[in-house]
Amino acid sequence: MKIAVCFKAVPDFDQVVDADWEHFDLSAGLEYVKRVFGGFDESALETALRLRSAWEEGGEKTECTAVTAAPLPPPLCKTLFAAGFDRVLDLSGAFPGESPALSAEFRPRHIAAILGNCLGSAGYDLILTGRQAGYADTGTVPLLLAEILGIPALTGAEEIAPCAGGIEVRRIAEAGRERLQVRLPLLAALGNSPVSALRAVTLSARMAASRRNAERPAFPDGTVPPFNGWDRQNSDEAPRFSREDRHKTCRFLPAGDDLARSVAELRGEYLRGQEG
Repeated sequence: MKIAVCFKAVPDFDQVVDADWEHFDLSAGLEYVKRVFGGFDESALETALRLRSAWEEGGEKTECTAVTAAPLPPPLCKTLFAAGFDRVLDLSGAFPGESPALSAEFRPRHIAAILGNCLGSAGYDLILTGRQAGYADTGTVPLLLAEILGIPALTGAEEIAPCAGGIEVRRIAEAGRERLQVRLPLLAALGNSPVSALRAVTLSARMAASRRNAERPAFPDGTVPPFNGWDRQNSDEAPRFSREDRHKTCRFLPAGDDLARSVAELRGEYLRGQEG
């Protein structure tokens, strides 16, 4: 059994200062912000390890691979090896002459093409992703990737467990929660899952993984080889950002008997502005 997990290391948005939010664009420098696993992606990573344990208890050898097209900080790479992943693939070299971090955020079709080219010929039985990740939170990469690979996709998965002939998926659908038994191969996107965090790793496991590094396939000419007709011609244009200038005004209201009259005047100004 072969499992691949597509994930992304994203900025810890709690560390972004207000000024960078107010003037965000493609040149925004967020190098000072620590990068962490995307929340839904972290659920997918842990689910893969739990599935491997369950399958190997039943005597079926299972390989887990973590794959990303976004820049991967070395500490997060070591964490994946220490947690139990057999391989880690870093595909961020597919963005020559560009900012890999921003290209990975705002070009879902390109990201899906890169992942599809990497995973398409490897014969993975199960591909797990998070429902969404990053700045834009479009949630389109899993569906585009499934289309490229020509395999079924399930979104909104909460829990996944082995069953006879495939896997059992508990997911949130439009009509409510449902339980499905599905044959492989399959792509499943994890949403709000009770498996919410990657397991904690021991110091000894982290030390054992200290010499292991992610595999970085070479893209010498900057061209992602086409897979199922998907290549750079099907990629996204890098977006242009604009932000409407907003100005806030503050007026101090008097206390006492004049307060009610001032409030009425402000209400009248607001209503006239709405009519205009």
